[in-house]
Amino acid sequence: MDQRSLYLIRQALNAVFKRRRMVVLLFLLIFVPSNVGNVVRDPAYRADAKLLITRARAYPEVSPLDRKDKANGIPNEAMVNNELQVLRSVDLMRRLHEELLNQAAAEGGDEAVAAVPGVRVLAGKLRVSRKPNSNVAEVSYGSSDPEEAINVVNTLTRLYIDYHIELHRAPGAYDFFEREADTAKVAYLQADMELERFDATHGLTSIATEKSGLLRQRAQLEADLRRTEAEITELTTKVASMEAELEYIPAEETTEFDVIPNPLVTYLHQNLARLEMERDRLLQLYTPQHRLVGDLEAEIAALKQQVAAQKATIIGRQKMGATPIRNKLEEGLLSTQAELGALEARRAMLAERITDYEAQIRVMHTKHYQVMRLRRDRQEKKDAYYLMASKLNEVKVSDAMDAAGISSVSVVEAAAGPLRREPDFKGVTLVLSFFAALLISVGSAVVTEMLNPVMNSEVDIRHHLGLPVLAEIPLNGNGNGNGNGNGNGNGNGNGYGNGYSGIRVPRAESV
Repeated sequence: MDQRSLYLIRQALNAVFKRRRMVVLLFLLIFVPSNVGNVVRDPAYRADAKLLITRARAYPEVSPLDRKDKANGIPNEAMVNNELQVLRSVDLMRRLHEELLNQAAAEGGDEAVAAVPGVRVLAGKLRVSRKPNSNVAEVSYGSSDPEEAINVVNTLTRLYIDYHIELHRAPGAYDFFEREADTAKVAYLQADMELERFDATHGLTSIATEKSGLLRQRAQLEADLRRTEAEITELTTKVASMEAELEYIPAEETTEFDVIPNPLVTYLHQNLARLEMERDRLLQLYTPQHRLVGDLEAEIAALKQQVAAQKATIIGRQKMGATPIRNKLEEGLLSTQAELGALEARRAMLAERITDYEAQIRVMHTKHYQVMRLRRDRQEKKDAYYLMASKLNEVKVSDAMDAAGISSVSVVEAAAGPLRREPDFKGVTLVLSFFAALLISVGSAVVTEMLNPVMNSEVDIRHHLGLPVLAEIPLNGNGNGNGNGNGNGNGNGNGYGNGYSGIRVPRAESV
């Protein structure tokens, strides 16, 4: 170990011995209060009870909605947490306090009543927890009296079951549902009577039958109307084509004609005969080679050529008559037009009948709508009445179960003696407080000494200044240790009781 470590150890020991009064005082101030309460306190006992939270009972749904609460399965986290909060509620603590006061007043009088802890004390000592991954709640209470702890826990569990039933009970629900069920029943009976009166007046079955029959007849008429319109369209196209065809057929044609001789040929023969007679006369006067005779021969030859070119007979008078094809087309056109007119009249008649049927159908539809409205109204009021009656029965059964004390919370394990004493850890507290007080007191003395810059011995001078000490000058010669060599009016001279003052003469070193 080096000189510095030895120096520090000596300084710490010197500080502890020098301020031993402060060390002892701090040790006592820390150690004694820390252990007085631990030593004098009474032993504590903690009573435990376990509650099982289930869904074995389904409480009636007070809302108008038709909802069903399943009573099987494990309750969820929210349900278990709600029950834990109910166990910690101030209202339940007040009830517990009042119950304990009544028990104390009945058993022990005023002294026992005064010994009952208050609401805050009960809430502070009470512990409510949940077993991990389960629906079991644990209630515990600590007290120096085992009987008191057992009584508090068992009383709390009993009051909690009653309080749980009271929280889930709907006040006035039975009267409300009874009144609403009577009202719904009266409304249902009135709706049923209105439907019966309407049936007696109009006949519910006849309305539906007549309406369906009218709908079928209207459908048939509409089908006939569509066929008639298709035929009208076809005949209109046929008439248009026949009229277009008649435009290209003449109204009359030649039926007979007469054949007569061609008057031009007769005229030409007459001229030829005249020329031949003239030629005979000229031949009597002239020779055949005469110019006049030659001209006449040429004219006769030309006239014969014309006669040969003409027909011997020609057509004379013609007899005209109507065209048979045109007559046939005109007859077909007239027949088609007549049929088209009949179809148009049929279409108008069918449209009128369809209009009449639609009016009747609208009347039947109005009656059918009234019937359906009355039936729907009766069904709604019937459902409302059955719902109210069902909820009334549920509330009645629930009230009976509440009166019998049946709920979804049950005591699995009640608090019972003998109770084991809670560990108080007095030995551990004693040891820890001893070392803590010792450490704090010694540390305070050392820190105080380190904060004081006064050098109290030749070791301090050699350590801090690095100078050797030649001699120590005492404050007086009796060595009784009353000097103030260390700067304190009541301190020892050098810390070792040698009677010298704190004035020391260092020796100057040569440079």
